[in-house]
Amino acid sequence: MCTKILIVDDDQDILNILELLLNLEKYDVRSASTGMRCLEMIKEDKPDLIILDLNLPDLNGQQICRLVRNEHDIPIIILSARDNVSDKVVCLEYGADDYLTKPFENIELVARVKAILRRSEKNSPQDDAKESEDTLLFHHLQIDKASRQVFSSGERVNLTPKEYDILMYFIEKAGQVLSRDTIVNDIWGKNSIYSWSRSLDVHIKNLRQKIEINPKNPDIIKTVSGVGYKIKK
Repeated sequence: MCTKILIVDDDQDILNILELLLNLEKYDVRSASTGMRCLEMIKEDKPDLIILDLNLPDLNGQQICRLVRNEHDIPIIILSARDNVSDKVVCLEYGADDYLTKPFENIELVARVKAILRRSEKNSPQDDAKESEDTLLFHHLQIDKASRQVFSSGERVNLTPKEYDILMYFIEKAGQVLSRDTIVNDIWGKNSIYSWSRSLDVHIKNLRQKIEINPKNPDIIKTVSGVGYKIKK
């Protein structure tokens, strides 16, 4: 099945460029120029990835990101002319998976799309078949690796693809003290957006809110002052 990508931007030239670029990579590309149409198409088409501009004529991209994340685990790449740290942090807090500024290099955008799709495993059904269908039990969490679903004390936890990746990475490293640089390099590689520690902290804050019984006094994801984090065995 062809991977579906939804592009949301009110600039028709940008839509045309991205459609051409991603069609060449054999993706099934859809587009919307307003936030409301974006939300409608998500329900209609169930895209595998969304490329989202922040400046739209009705809803802004941050609002859309938050609305999408409340109901779906679809990966989101923010594509915006805004290049300040505060916008990036807010988008990460609302559940975006990546942030790319305009003007952008075509090769970089395609590389980021492919990397996020690989991580979310939306474009690799053969990989899902290789996953063990056994449920992983970790503290009060139950993790179905085949479906990438997480349950806390029997209740479904709605993790973003990035949050799930971080959780599974931490479980594999349980008991180890991990520096922020080590975590960033292992999960994101040398992506410059995540080279500053604040972005990682935002993801971990969101993850704690979802999996910890008491997020203000976390029992699973421990902060190691001056170093990074440690997962309780």
